[in-house]
Amino acid sequence: MKLKATGMLVGLALLGSLPTAPAHADTALCKAGSIISNQTVDCEGAYISGGWCEGDDDGQAAVIILRNATIKNAKFAQGKAGKGIWCESGTCNVENVTFDEVCEDAVSTRKDGVTLNVKGSTFNNTMSNAFAYGKKPDKFIQVNAKNVKVNVSDSTFRMVPGSSSTPEKISGKAGKVVRTCGNCSGNAGPRAITLTNVKVYGPIDSIAGVNSEYRGQSSSMRDTVTIKNLKIENYSISGDKSTPPVCVQFEGLDKTKHSGDSPKLDQAWETASCIVKKSDVSKL
Repeated sequence: MKLKATGMLVGLALLGSLPTAPAHADTALCKAGSIISNQTVDCEGAYISGGWCEGDDDGQAAVIILRNATIKNAKFAQGKAGKGIWCESGTCNVENVTFDEVCEDAVSTRKDGVTLNVKGSTFNNTMSNAFAYGKKPDKFIQVNAKNVKVNVSDSTFRMVPGSSSTPEKISGKAGKVVRTCGNCSGNAGPRAITLTNVKVYGPIDSIAGVNSEYRGQSSSMRDTVTIKNLKIENYSISGDKSTPPVCVQFEGLDKTKHSGDSPKLDQAWETASCIVKKSDVSKL
């Protein structure tokens, strides 16, 4: 029997059909506080259990941490999204994930050298005093650390009222779809972002904010964003100025050396940092 089993395994190996580990891990990891490492977790459309939200304040904890892992078909409830999903190592995939309301951020890169892929996902934020958790919403995706790549495709970002019967709205606009860190400790690039087949609804300050330069660093040190087939509700453009601005360049600061916020430089098209043509953006 041992010889027969060995022969069968050799035959399978030659055919390239040796058994593999299951593709999807236990859905028990679809809960707040989970660290998912080197595996795929399919939540099968369920809400992440547990969670928290302290408004739009900085410094909140992640609800899910990915380490070279994938989470898919998951939902985050309003008031339960915290700092959302962190990518801490390797390649992290966020697929078909829905945020009923983003709290601080939805997805962030946290360690050097990671790649974050966001695909087929929907991110909602609320502009209503009665239903929003916290103050005016900020960015949806936060890009920290160095030598990171963030690829967002086939996804939707939406500002919505908390209820159709709620007349009051928080004044102003949401921050951005994506922003590279402006004044982190040890702040430096490069960081490379792509936005492909993305739709944006509702009032927003700008789509992408990237550091086209870093104070005190080499002039070649910069972040980039490449945008293709972006569609924006109520989008308009006159000359080089669009509403909302599609790509805004900033000067990045290392807060251990420089105080204050990252200075905004300009809206830009087809630069070394803002790799986007006017023809790549249209009105919904």
